[in-house]
Amino acid sequence: MNKFLKVFGVICLLVIIIGLIIPNEVDVRRSVTINASNEQIHRFTNNLERWPKWSPWIQSDPSIQTTLGEIHSGVGASQSWVSTSGSGQLTLTDSSIDNGIVYDMTFEGDPTVYQAGISYQNNGNNVTVTWYMKGEMKPIIIGNYFALMMDMFIGDSFKQGLEMLKREVEKT
Repeated sequence: MNKFLKVFGVICLLVIIIGLIIPNEVDVRRSVTINASNEQIHRFTNNLERWPKWSPWIQSDPSIQTTLGEIHSGVGASQSWVSTSGSGQLTLTDSSIDNGIVYDMTFEGDPTVYQAGISYQNNGNNVTVTWYMKGEMKPIIIGNYFALMMDMFIGDSFKQGLEMLKREVEKT
């Protein structure tokens, strides 16, 4: 029993030390090339009423209920959501046909305000669209481990959403 407690103590200490060493920064990015103009893409990203057409979470979680704020597009546009897997909200803080959108996003139970966005990189007849999210996970140690796994948690959803955005934009 004494040996077990020593081994358990060493494992706990290692988990804590490693948790303090790994970074708590989240930086998830996925990109897709869309055969369209910035303006055509911006019609779908800037207007929250159009997000259900390409949102990966609405497709994968039928329990999501989204509520739009008073402003639906451009800076100040906002939405909140609730579902069986959690709730949150986002507010557009920047919007430009040339560069894309930026929004602040929060999740219930997490004090962090994440900055996320969808940026445009014009390549002649095509536009590379990048969906990203960045921030610092808290609390320390637990947040550091979650930050390490965030790419795995939401990266595929970003990619799926970008592919759906591509289909929607290119068919219009």
